[in-house]
Amino acid sequence: MLRFAGFTKCALLLLLVGPACLAGGLYEKGGLVNMIVIAPSATMTRGAPYRVICLDQDEIRRRESLAEEELKTLGPPIRLVPMKEYDGRCSLTGEASTFFLFNLWPVTTPLDAEYAIGSAVQSVEGDTMIRIRIWHESHYYSILGHAQVLKARGDVIRFLTDEERRVYEREQLRNRGPARPGRTR
Repeated sequence: MLRFAGFTKCALLLLLVGPACLAGGLYEKGGLVNMIVIAPSATMTRGAPYRVICLDQDEIRRRESLAEEELKTLGPPIRLVPMKEYDGRCSLTGEASTFFLFNLWPVTTPLDAEYAIGSAVQSVEGDTMIRIRIWHESHYYSILGHAQVLKARGDVIRFLTDEERRVYEREQLRNRGPARPGRTR
């Protein structure tokens, strides 16, 4: 009987503590947020016309039924929204991380904010990111180690090509209309 009680205690201890020793444990994704930075004007557009890149959910659903060979020839499932029509609901997130073995030694590349921003921009073939928000999370994995994750969220944009810029400028002139006497701008 004494042997059974000892076995029961060990089994209970392993059930309670064991999952925490696994990489990531049995818990949901997330972590301790250490730092938040908001950089609304980190990328200077200098008044250059651009379009915001949004993931197109309809296109994503349509592509689920396509064959692998067809998907290789397609670009990312996006739609381009003119800057004046943008409503602020197309933010994309990129991340960079580093892992510390036994909480002491880094075994992967150091954190890099440019990499986090670049991963979001490259995923949709954009030019740059504006209205950037950056935060830093720590994910602990018992004695195995911990991961430091730097996340960057913002609006990915694509600048207009030369031809698109000429059309845009003609539209701007047309919308202003001819100057009338007595009217100031």
